Amino acid sequence: MTEASLQRSIQKAIEAAGGKCYKIHGGPYSVAGAPDLIGSLGGKPFAIEVKLPGKLSTLTSKQKYELEQWKEQGWNTGVATTVEEAKTIVYLSQ
Repeated sequence: MTEASLQRSIQKAIEAAGGKCYKIHGGPYSVAGAPDLIGSLGGKPFAIEVKLPGKLSTLTSKQKYELEQWKEQGWNTGVATTVEEAKTIVYLSQ
């Protein structure tokens, strides 16, 4: 499984539950460290950094900072290595 295929699986699961989810693409005009996925389910916004299992140590300081900033704004945030972990992040306060 690639990180891109995991991201797509997470997006499909969230959309199947009635949520809205976008992939944030990195590039020269994007915010460094921006979460991979942002969206909302049941009126609650979330930001998720997607990593392949065993790759959590590759979370950069900018990625950590961005997740913390979204969390301070009341968003559910976290790192997901599986669809189930992503669902846990999305449903934290549902």
